[in-house]
Amino acid sequence: MSKPRFFYTHKKGILLIIIILIAIILMSPNLQRRPRYYLIERPIVFIISAVQSGITSTKEGISSIWNGYINLVRAQEENKRLKKEIDALKTENSSYKEMVYSFERMQALLSFKEAAPFKTISARIIGKDASNLFKTFTINRGEKDGIKKDMVAISPEGIVGRVVRTSGRSSLVLLSIDRNSEIAAIIQRTRDEGIVEGKGSGLTHLKYIPILSDIKAGDVIITSGLDGIYPKGINIGKVISVKRGDAALFLEIDVMPDTDFARLEEVLVIIN
Repeated sequence: MSKPRFFYTHKKGILLIIIILIAIILMSPNLQRRPRYYLIERPIVFIISAVQSGITSTKEGISSIWNGYINLVRAQEENKRLKKEIDALKTENSSYKEMVYSFERMQALLSFKEAAPFKTISARIIGKDASNLFKTFTINRGEKDGIKKDMVAISPEGIVGRVVRTSGRSSLVLLSIDRNSEIAAIIQRTRDEGIVEGKGSGLTHLKYIPILSDIKAGDVIITSGLDGIYPKGINIGKVISVKRGDAALFLEIDVMPDTDFARLEEVLVIIN
């Protein structure tokens, strides 16, 4: 067998041996003292460094992505926890505000009750007429609390209405703005007397005031006490418009009630 044929047949194995020998030589501690190997060392070291750099970069990239994912999960969990805490604080704050508002209303009602010249009992509004056919409130006081028909309900602002039906623990109050409500009234400034009648809306109508009356917008209307139901001197409302007809005997007068029925939550019932 000739030498050229031997090398040709075993060229792969020989090439592998040569590469291994070169690698061993490059790893030798004395390599730096042998500058003649520099030309061989440089490209091989470059290749090895590139491969190591790629592996390191990939590892760091994967580690960075994983750490980012972990941080994102933790941030989402923290956001959920904070949101729950914020919702709880909002609920607590809302409850606190409601307690403050309720306390302020009850304080005003108590002050008015102590200053009123008649005996009263406080009541909470627990229902309103949903049909809108009648202007009524249901209160949480009834016969067992001493409430009777035709007793008058008032607020710190003025007249609310009168009791028209009672049961053991609740009563129905007909509001002054209902069409079936009539209250004997007097104009505080001019002393003209008339009847305040509900219009079924947020207003009332003052009837039977003579055409020659000096009544004007802004005048205060109070109860006269002549109907035997409503005590004298309780505020009803203020005049907002006065119309004089050509052939009419009486003025057409609209009165805005002092009581804000839409926001009313508690009342006092006069029981003596």
